[in-house]
Amino acid sequence: MSAQSVCKGCGQPIWGNYLTAMNASWHPEHFVCAACGRPITEAHFSQRQDLPYHVDCYNNTFLPRCAYCARPLVEEHLVDPWGTHYCKKHQNQFPRCAYCGRMVPPQDQEANAEDVRCPICRSSAIESADDARPIFKKLIQWVSSQGLRYNNLPLSLELCGHAKLAYYLNEHGQTHSLGATMSKTYSLDGRVVRSEVTGVAVLLGLPSILFQGVTVHELGHVWLIVHGMQDLPSWAEEGFCELLSYRYYKELNTPESLYHATHIERNPDPTYGEGFRRIRARADAIGFSRFVDVLQTTKRLP
Repeated sequence: MSAQSVCKGCGQPIWGNYLTAMNASWHPEHFVCAACGRPITEAHFSQRQDLPYHVDCYNNTFLPRCAYCARPLVEEHLVDPWGTHYCKKHQNQFPRCAYCGRMVPPQDQEANAEDVRCPICRSSAIESADDARPIFKKLIQWVSSQGLRYNNLPLSLELCGHAKLAYYLNEHGQTHSLGATMSKTYSLDGRVVRSEVTGVAVLLGLPSILFQGVTVHELGHVWLIVHGMQDLPSWAEEGFCELLSYRYYKELNTPESLYHATHIERNPDPTYGEGFRRIRARADAIGFSRFVDVLQTTKRLP
């Protein structure tokens, strides 16, 4: 005599119709979805922790959702550097934030903005001198802690738009630069006898972390000018200033700062990216403090 089948759902003997699933027997009305509680009548179902689910219920309950259309991500999908999951079809559908690379759908876009900014970058944007002033003071102190001092030079900071930055950089049209260091050079008989820093300018509206990194970069230029190191090749000058920003970002060690540090590491630009990698290699070989000392003393790359 064969043993009586017992329903796994209710624990009672099965006398009539039944189904088998998950290595057990069930009354049809007791094989129910753990999410919605309704019987599962389809041939295909999903499992999680030994519980059955309708396929749709499982997808809606457990799968990540696209950040832009909110649909469960059943098929292959993409993840941006910030951990945002989204459908592949959206990859080129929306513009990207100029500062963090996140996509910005229409409902999050600003009207008449110079640059595309996502809500996250806007939330920490430096929009006024009052926002910038205390941060600027702390950044000067940080740069000084790295061995770069300015002989008590009074430093000023200006926040401005792309057009003003282009003017300061002697560039035509709208510049893609985020900062500029202004200086005057005095010559005698064709020979430079003195250079004087007149100010630092940074693009208005940068998110706070990026504003800090750009400002540190410009303070690197200030230090080079103050100490008469203006004959360095452009890759070395920009590479040194990028290294300074990189060190600052790594020290902050936040998701935002590490994103910008990675951008510096991977920058393919022959001046900024390759310059950073060459200067970093030299600084790593002898230590950053020693690198700064030798550079200041000899006016040449170690």
